[in-house]
Amino acid sequence: MEFEQLDIRPAGKVMNAYQNDPDFIHTYFDYAPDAAGYSARLKELENRSFDRTGLSRVIRSFMGKAALSEKAEAHLRELEEGAPAVVGGQQAGLLTGPLYSVNKALSVVAEARRLRERLGTPVVPVFWIAGEDHDLLEINHVYAISDDRPVKRQFQVPFGVKTMASETAFDPAQMEAYIRGVFRDYGETVHTETLLGKVIGCLEGNPDFTSFFASLMSHLFSEEGLLLLDAADPALRQLESPHFENMVRRSSGIASGVAETERRFERDGFDRPLGAEDQDAHLFYVDSGERFLLSREGGQYVNSQGGFSFSEDQLAEIARTSPERLSNNVVTRPVMQDLVIPVLTFVGGPGEIAYWSLLRPAFSEMGIRMPVVVPRQSLTFISRLTARLLEETGLSAADVLTGRAEAEKQAFIDRVSDRNASDQIMRMEEQLNAGYRELSSTLKSRGRNVQELIEKNIGFHERQFNYLKEKIRESVLLEHETAIRRYSRLEAELLPEGGFQERKFSPFQFMNEYGPSFISDLAAHMGGQPGDHHLVRL
Repeated sequence: MEFEQLDIRPAGKVMNAYQNDPDFIHTYFDYAPDAAGYSARLKELENRSFDRTGLSRVIRSFMGKAALSEKAEAHLRELEEGAPAVVGGQQAGLLTGPLYSVNKALSVVAEARRLRERLGTPVVPVFWIAGEDHDLLEINHVYAISDDRPVKRQFQVPFGVKTMASETAFDPAQMEAYIRGVFRDYGETVHTETLLGKVIGCLEGNPDFTSFFASLMSHLFSEEGLLLLDAADPALRQLESPHFENMVRRSSGIASGVAETERRFERDGFDRPLGAEDQDAHLFYVDSGERFLLSREGGQYVNSQGGFSFSEDQLAEIARTSPERLSNNVVTRPVMQDLVIPVLTFVGGPGEIAYWSLLRPAFSEMGIRMPVVVPRQSLTFISRLTARLLEETGLSAADVLTGRAEAEKQAFIDRVSDRNASDQIMRMEEQLNAGYRELSSTLKSRGRNVQELIEKNIGFHERQFNYLKEKIRESVLLEHETAIRRYSRLEAELLPEGGFQERKFSPFQFMNEYGPSFISDLAAHMGGQPGDHHLVRL
């Protein structure tokens, strides 16, 4: 396993500004990701209070099903004794979801290790599972390569269901059948039986999306001691209760501050990632596992579709007595995360950093400052097959990632095309069209019907010529099919559907080929800086 850093352009204007414009960070964030920023953040955390014992108890209870590893236990003790955390999070995707979920966890582990060494103090890695998210269509599928293209394999969920992932149960037998089908797509290897057994084993006692995801992640990162939290855990809600009440009381200030910041963000030349409005409440009300987004109207917190309406005092009372009936949205979740966890650094993807750019006033309204925010690292894997295809085509991985494979494929097709036949057909078309023009001129006085007949004949011959050209092209493509498919397969492997590999494929596709220790091996080798893109030769 060899790591090579790639120079990849930032993903969009926000990331370009974040990585290259110090004024952008000073405008929209509280701390720069430098020595001064980390030192100042550590001092801030030392002056804040956290229920570390309660937090540790929640984590231990949530992770207890999978049995805590020795490293996780050590990290929990450090957290209880005052250690800060590096935090990242993601939805509970099937088979961990696309690679970027695992890449983010790897980034959290690597960043905690880097800061532990750099700062000379314990720093623990924490992964915050967005179990309260209810868009099941974002997490119910896996991609695999079939016929040189990514194919989506979906696990069926009831149509229109909007329950939280943590409260959405599935039939374990149906899920097992689905997983076995995905592994058939991967193909049989020497590792398949062992790996499949471990995945099926994680299903036992975990019949919902979040607990199944957590069990897989706990096993994959046991040696790294990654700590896991479910944002929808009722036990965590009890720790969050006073903060929910405070959010209700400060809802107006949070909403107006974020909305105004987003308007400034737009004036500065960026998009509006949130579409925030002054009347937003940035909280959900939970009923029977389904979330209803609240807004503020006439002094009430309402959701018209669900028929809910609460006064500020009523919602504050719910926060005190039944906090499990409240849920954060994209604005208040980062703030809540920071209120219950001593977050030194948040690790996010490009989209997350875009909306975190708007959250400074929300943190300030709650009396705290933002953590240091850094971009996650990315990985692109070069399998044995990919390495061979790169050698045969003469392309580099960077060439494929910047879109050159398609251009090279078309250039190859042009080189092998039968130009003599194409030229001869073109001359025949020109001669025939010239003949028809002459005939049309001669018969011009014969009336409209004759002219229409001539046009009809011209159209007939054009279709025949096009048919002939297409058949000649098909014969050329068939003759050179193996060479042409190299380019298509390279795109499917490294740039599926025009996006990075990590946005499509599950890590289990690679574990099936390289073994169950694949993630631990990656974690052991992964270093670098936040935002790095690594080419990993397997």
